[in-house]
Amino acid sequence: MNNQIEKLMAKRPLLRWWLFAIIMLLSAFGAFQTGIIDEVYKVDVTGLSFLIMGILTVMSIKCGLDTFKLTSYDNITEKDINESYAKSELGWFVSDLCLTLGMIGTVAGFIYMLSSSFANIDVSNVSSLQGVLSHMSAGMATALYTTAAGLVSSAFLKLQYFNYSTEVDRLGTEFDDSEKT
Repeated sequence: MNNQIEKLMAKRPLLRWWLFAIIMLLSAFGAFQTGIIDEVYKVDVTGLSFLIMGILTVMSIKCGLDTFKLTSYDNITEKDINESYAKSELGWFVSDLCLTLGMIGTVAGFIYMLSSSFANIDVSNVSSLQGVLSHMSAGMATALYTTAAGLVSSAFLKLQYFNYSTEVDRLGTEFDDSEKT
């Protein structure tokens, strides 16, 4: 009985990753059902929001596979621990990359919003003003959606890689303790 409990306890990081994956899938489904994804597709002139979400998807799958491998070791070696630390560092880097891409999208949205909005404006023509406002709203929407995509993706990746890094640290400490005895 104790052996079964130990095996289940060793899989806790994988179970936590599954929980994060389910939450992300439910969030994506909710965004699709409420029309948020369609709205982002219509107004994000840079396409960075979908690039960020693609990176989130790929890195989440990678984190899940790495977590599965990490929790499947019977006898972990120092080489395995060092490789796991490197994988963890990649995850942290990519989570920061998502934030950076979100900020780039913010700047690109503001540039798009302000670039040609006022060049050919005729204040006496109502349709000209409507066109300017439409152009400005598309730029502002791009800025805000890419920021949100970067923040949310970064947060989800950081949760997953915190889970992974904690397990790597635990196994590293356990390995070091076994080496001392």
